[in-house]
Amino acid sequence: MPRLNRLTSLLLCGLLGLGLLLGEYWLLLEHDREERQQQLQHWGSLGTGIVVLQIQNALEHSRMLAQQLAGTDAPHSLTDLARRVVRDDSVFAGIGTIELVEQNRRAAFENRIATSIRFLQNQHLQASPVQLQYYPVASYLPDDANALPQGLDLSHRGNSKWVLDLARRSDQPMLLSGQPLDTGMPRLDVVTRLDNDHTLLLLHLRQDKLIQPINNELISGNPLHHVRLLAWGKNQPDTPLLDSAPGRPLPTDSPIFSRLSPVGGTDLQLGAYALQPVRPQLSLVAWIILAASALVLALFLLAQQRQLRGSLLLERLAASLRLQLQELDRTLREQISDREQSQQALAQSEARQRAILQASSDAIILIHRDGHIIQVNPAAAKLVEQSAQSLENLPVGVLFPELYTPEPSPPFEQTAQRHEGRPFEANLLRSDAQRLPVELSLSRVVMPDDWFYVTVCRDISRRKEQEEALIRLKNSLAEQVEVQSRQLAALLDASPLAMAYIVDRHLRQVNHAFLELFQQQGMDVIGQPTMPYFENPEQWERTGKALYSLLNDGKVVQTEVRLRTGKGQLFWCRLHGRAVNPSVPKLGTIWVYQDISAQRAVEETLRHAKILAEETSRAKTEFLANMSHELRTPLHAILGFTEMGQLRAQGQGDAKAEQYFARINTSGSRLLTLLNDLLDMAKMEVGRMEYSIGRGNLTQCLREACDEMTPMAGRNQIQLKLSCEPEMLAADIDPFRLGQVIRNLLSNAIKFSPAGSEIQVRACLTERDGSDWVMTSVEDRGPGIPEKELETIFDKFIQSSTTKTGAGGTGLGLAISREIMHAHHGWITAGNLPQGGAIFTFAIPCHFQLKEDDSDVS
Repeated sequence: MPRLNRLTSLLLCGLLGLGLLLGEYWLLLEHDREERQQQLQHWGSLGTGIVVLQIQNALEHSRMLAQQLAGTDAPHSLTDLARRVVRDDSVFAGIGTIELVEQNRRAAFENRIATSIRFLQNQHLQASPVQLQYYPVASYLPDDANALPQGLDLSHRGNSKWVLDLARRSDQPMLLSGQPLDTGMPRLDVVTRLDNDHTLLLLHLRQDKLIQPINNELISGNPLHHVRLLAWGKNQPDTPLLDSAPGRPLPTDSPIFSRLSPVGGTDLQLGAYALQPVRPQLSLVAWIILAASALVLALFLLAQQRQLRGSLLLERLAASLRLQLQELDRTLREQISDREQSQQALAQSEARQRAILQASSDAIILIHRDGHIIQVNPAAAKLVEQSAQSLENLPVGVLFPELYTPEPSPPFEQTAQRHEGRPFEANLLRSDAQRLPVELSLSRVVMPDDWFYVTVCRDISRRKEQEEALIRLKNSLAEQVEVQSRQLAALLDASPLAMAYIVDRHLRQVNHAFLELFQQQGMDVIGQPTMPYFENPEQWERTGKALYSLLNDGKVVQTEVRLRTGKGQLFWCRLHGRAVNPSVPKLGTIWVYQDISAQRAVEETLRHAKILAEETSRAKTEFLANMSHELRTPLHAILGFTEMGQLRAQGQGDAKAEQYFARINTSGSRLLTLLNDLLDMAKMEVGRMEYSIGRGNLTQCLREACDEMTPMAGRNQIQLKLSCEPEMLAADIDPFRLGQVIRNLLSNAIKFSPAGSEIQVRACLTERDGSDWVMTSVEDRGPGIPEKELETIFDKFIQSSTTKTGAGGTGLGLAISREIMHAHHGWITAGNLPQGGAIFTFAIPCHFQLKEDDSDVS
């Protein structure tokens, strides 16, 4: 039984030892697998970095080539450049030019290259359709299998149009990717602008050269021996742009390393894949550790056979050893991982710190805790006007006297503590011994094993100048305000008009004229309400509601009210008020008071006089109307008997009696015309003139008036000429009244025109304010009308000074004509002709529209 127990124990210990050895073997294999995986990731990072660096070098090289080619003879320079650049060991496989061709320049470009502009579709070249812009290939060298044909429009390839536009508008080379002319890997080209924005330089890149190291001597090995590199465009994720192992199937597993890099305006997705599956192998050290573990287990088993009683202790020892090995392995892995992370974080932190220092527009100075300068950024060196290297290790007190410590004690930390955490002003000693006012912000940066100070320095010289200018401006404004206040007070006191400044309807300031107007003594009125100065409280309330709403709208108000003086006397006053600031009513209002009692009395007197004059004029007008009726009856009898006497004298052959009767008839006719004019004017003044306005023939009315006045013109050897355009002029008129106007104008023209002259009567149709009007003019060859009398001759009983020659007339004809024109909603004017003579023009609308004040027009 004890032997069986020993055998069972030995078997169990053997199985346990074997399991431990297998577990340790598996852990060692996993460790080797992870190391190999990390090595492959390292090769992948190195390979992708080489690709990005090669492309960036190619972009920079293309920019320099474009600068060399700019300004030279393009064809010859392109040929020479192709011989120097396109080589077997070069990254460039071809060179060409691309031109921007507008639609209107397409034919000229095609004639120049002797071919049409084409684009690639289904591996065939087809004529490019009509569009606003093209990017055809103008030239390409060498003419090999990868050459692009002349006239090939590259704007049809994916997002090539956007890339070409961006390269044309900027100085940065751009990466252009697209499908080749035949099946195979996609093309990868570099385009960059030449000396103008219409020509681009095209450089074709060799994909095999882009994935090769720059110099194999600079690295320990070629990454392509370990990983396969692939690169895709972000907009073309299906077809790789670069492949270090072309012809092989694309990998389906995840890359061991990937990165996204923006290069040449294109986002490249790069990935590294293992060429062979990762097969872990144990190193010599691992085998030694495994052998040592096996030896320990063997010794343990041997000791267990020798001393069965110590088996439990040996098992515990083995378990403890296994745990220690696992813990050591885990600790080792964690240390390795922590170290890598800390190194990466430290590198990133240092890179960020350098970038911040270099890019900051503020001057930044790093100061050691002992007060010496560690580092300065370019902005600080520029501010001091010295190089950054010359400032390092100098005491900070050399630049800022406020931070200078003449004695070693107290240390710089105590000086820094007084200014730490809050900005303060100081003076910067520049290289030219000038003091520049600056603002310093001192902060402590604590590191794990040390600390230092960061000082941000800002130039405040401009701010200081502005502050001084503001102080001077403030003092100047204060002086101006004081002067203007005194001037305003002097103006108020010197003003003869009563003025007051009122806030919330209480007097805040008044001048002497106000005190005199309202019969007040002293300045006791200040602070008192304005209600006692009004006739009653209702008037005070009503006036405030009516005026203050307008004042708050920013308007200047004016009103006339009855106010009360301090002694209780009422007087009429005109108020002018304005708000100081309408948007802020609490600032109050300014009021000007003017005593208009005398003016009111004069106006009342004039009003009564006007009423009396109107009543007198009305009585005169009615008298004239009545007398005109009474006088016309005997005049008609006189004219009738004179005509009978004239006929009888003519029949008896008594020429002398016939002449007497003719003179009596002429004088009676003139007297009848005068009475008719007086009667018409009286009717117009009392509003009793009647009109019969209807559709009529204006041409016929003009012709009848001219025919009627022709005998009178013939006696004076004057010709009347009538012209109408068009021949038929129709309008809404009163033919009798309109004929009266025309006869009056013709009569005046015949009276004042010299013998042998002619009178022109013209009528035409015109448009005014969107409606049709008929305009008629009468031109004579008389003495004309003075310019200052062109309007007054239309007044009653007024004649022109140049026509008062004994020709007769009462001065009522033109006044009556104007009233008739107004009744037709028209107008009449007078003027002078350049060649001499007067012209009278009247116009009436073709369609009469009845107004509210036309009740007397039927």
